[in-house]
Amino acid sequence: MRIRPTLPVLAAVLLLGAGTPACAGEDDHDRARDALREGRILPLERIVESARQRFGGDVLDVGLEDEDAGFRYELKMIAPDGRIMRLEYDAATGELLRTKGRHRDHGGRR
Repeated sequence: MRIRPTLPVLAAVLLLGAGTPACAGEDDHDRARDALREGRILPLERIVESARQRFGGDVLDVGLEDEDAGFRYELKMIAPDGRIMRLEYDAATGELLRTKGRHRDHGGRR
């Protein structure tokens, strides 16, 4: 299932950390809120800060994937040189799982 709230909505949800008890009819935001409150995922701010320290640039979009293997944050960033990068992080550990757009060749440098 794909959860794709806007950055302000996701940030508000993750910062509040409050929600209704889990139930069969809960929506995507409630699942994200519950996962944060229960310590199953890291706060979005920590992931964004890690990405900015490692790659520089600005966040354009974020998503939170809820898959069988667990939650993943997906960030879309614009690098300082203007390239668009897509980053995937394990939401529980903060581990960088995948980068796309990072290794564009610039005159032989990677």
